[in-house]
Amino acid sequence: MRKLISICLLGILSSPLWAGEADLLVYKVQEPGVETYISRILVTPAYLRMDEGSSQEGYTLYDRKTGLIYNVDPEAETVIVFEPPDLQPTPPDEMKLELKREVETKAPSVEGKKPVSIKLITNNKTCRELLVIQGSMTDAVAAQAELYKALARIQYPSAYMPGTQMSECELAEYVYAPQRAWEQGLPLWDIMGEKRRLLVDFRHKFSVEDGTFKVPEEYERIVPPAFTGR
Repeated sequence: MRKLISICLLGILSSPLWAGEADLLVYKVQEPGVETYISRILVTPAYLRMDEGSSQEGYTLYDRKTGLIYNVDPEAETVIVFEPPDLQPTPPDEMKLELKREVETKAPSVEGKKPVSIKLITNNKTCRELLVIQGSMTDAVAAQAELYKALARIQYPSAYMPGTQMSECELAEYVYAPQRAWEQGLPLWDIMGEKRRLLVDFRHKFSVEDGTFKVPEEYERIVPPAFTGR
């Protein structure tokens, strides 16, 4: 009996420490000049974490309560801390945003829902195409919208600086209306220019290891200088 207990304890000690649960989204991503990679998204009511599926590599952590964004680099043992400004950019008068939606009645249902085709249009140009299901993984989807709005607030002051060249589509999708893709539902696939993302897994109550949503205290913290507004 003592030997059996020892074996059981050894198994527990050698296994990862599971500390909680999170919503999980996993996308396969293709973009020019880069090998196909995995984008894993873990969401709780307090945090969103984006990584490439490994706890040993770098990751981005978004604190949904404070709004802070942390880029964690375990190799360099550094953390870049971004504090998004309060100003949320809004589309200028000359930017016309449109959306076209069509239910794909002949497509297979996902979670009992028919997928919906979405076209996001800026100044009469189709910038982004998505296939979504509505009403699924709603908190994970909402957290993505929060994160991209926060990133837009960071990027806005530098969007028109000398040397920065952003197309109308990039300005719409990354600066002025980054949330509109996520307001339509859970993307099954998402195409913007030559970048493609395909959903390969999604789950509620996915077990996560202890420390998944923490920033290592011992890492050097770097706070980039704040940009002034346009």
